[in-house]
Amino acid sequence: MGVPPDWATKPHDDLEPGIEVRLNDDGTIDEIVTAQPVKFHLEQMDDGIYWIGLNWRDEEGNDRMQHVTLSTARKAPIYPAVYT
Repeated sequence: MGVPPDWATKPHDDLEPGIEVRLNDDGTIDEIVTAQPVKFHLEQMDDGIYWIGLNWRDEEGNDRMQHVTLSTARKAPIYPAVYT
């Protein structure tokens, strides 16, 4: 796997309150977590590039949103695994 770009491994202080992106030691995404009830939208934008949109209402009743872009090495696809 290649070296992740600087913007991917910098502290993510641009995230909205209530959204947390947890990283592995190598800077790759481990988890994206929210404690809020949210609308979740995942869309493939290009080969190996995926977009996540999260929308929710905060404690004060304001509509909030956060976007996260995922980019895989060598334009690798992501395959679904469904479980409950």
